[in-house]
Amino acid sequence: MGAKAGHAGKIAALCAVAIFSAPLLAFGMDVAGRVSESVFYQTDDATNQNYNFFNTRLKLDATDVNGVDNSFHFDGSNLGQGEKTYNVQVPANRVDALNLRLERLFFNTDVVLGRQLIDGLVGAKVDGALLEHHFGESSGYGVFGGTLPDPYTDAFASSYPAYGAYGFYKDREIGVTAGYTTSMYNGKEDQAYIFGSAYYSPNDSLNLNGSGRFDHNLQGGNGYYVTNLLVSANYHWGWLAYLNLTYDQYRAVWYQESMTMLYGLNLDLQQTMRVYGDYSLSKTAKIYADYDYRQRESDGGVAFLSTVGFKDSDLFGYLYYNAAYRNIDYFTALSTQMFLAVGAQANERVSGELSATYSANSQNSATNGMTQMIYSASANWLASKKLAFNCVVEASDQKFLSVDSVYLAKYKDEYLTTSVYANLSYRF
Repeated sequence: MGAKAGHAGKIAALCAVAIFSAPLLAFGMDVAGRVSESVFYQTDDATNQNYNFFNTRLKLDATDVNGVDNSFHFDGSNLGQGEKTYNVQVPANRVDALNLRLERLFFNTDVVLGRQLIDGLVGAKVDGALLEHHFGESSGYGVFGGTLPDPYTDAFASSYPAYGAYGFYKDREIGVTAGYTTSMYNGKEDQAYIFGSAYYSPNDSLNLNGSGRFDHNLQGGNGYYVTNLLVSANYHWGWLAYLNLTYDQYRAVWYQESMTMLYGLNLDLQQTMRVYGDYSLSKTAKIYADYDYRQRESDGGVAFLSTVGFKDSDLFGYLYYNAAYRNIDYFTALSTQMFLAVGAQANERVSGELSATYSANSQNSATNGMTQMIYSASANWLASKKLAFNCVVEASDQKFLSVDSVYLAKYKDEYLTTSVYANLSYRF
């Protein structure tokens, strides 16, 4: 009862933000938005790890604020939990955006005031001001400054002064963005990185894109180190076939001075190479295959993942299905999986799906092997252009193959995990 009351009070806090914004909304501008409520519940019959969460999200977008080029934006959420807390470090309230955008305020410069994600610099978020100057329709630069929201609670804080700049050129065929940002903590550099991205799409068949983030002084080192590097190539042969090649390097994000997490982060670099392709047998049916190779820096270990499948999006006019086989060699674990999903699209408003997955898993010891059956049911209902509902119910039955399994010290030899997720959203 207390948890529900607390959640209701925090929902009221979100509403208060909207009411507080009412003076801005009094200029007769166009107002649109979305409010949603989602529920997640999980339980199993072997442990006491039963959790339930409630998440409320409110999004507001007001345009033509005292002028045709001005707009106000709010995006916030509240997370409510049951009596058993999953992670005390997860903030209950989160504000992703709360800002006023003044376009072409002077010359060709846009000004954004408040909490904002910096579109030209992925990963940057600031409570402050952004000035973005446009040279034309395709190019420009931006400078921003303020304070970084607390990295762990997302609260408004003055302990993390931050600033940065970026430049961009974007048109239909080619685009390039590059920038730099840094934040301080207790007068010392907490985080600083260079980010860049680019795309090239000369026609409807070919698309190349990539991005990279390079952090300064990772773990006390000197210089810039790869945090994320992504390169992807896509090619379409009309509707007949599709090919994707992807290469990715990544590691955990590091804060030099303010790192307070209670668990250790693996900052070793990992890399992934992926090939995906599909071939259409008809306008609705296709076969597909995926191969994923991974390697980690810490011990040179490698992992492989391969998938082959067949799907049809129009069976008897309203049914669709997807069948796949997957083989996984994930460092110290081996797994084979078989998957089947069958769904129905009754009309543009209602759809449903049933799926089943069988998985046979073995760890580095045969006595630690297990089998798993996962059953899932989902439904989507678009009640109107404004009201939508979707839900997912999943049941997973796990059974250990040996009574000598090391996991039996914690779990019993067979147990069932059940998860339920539901979301109701309304647009206005």
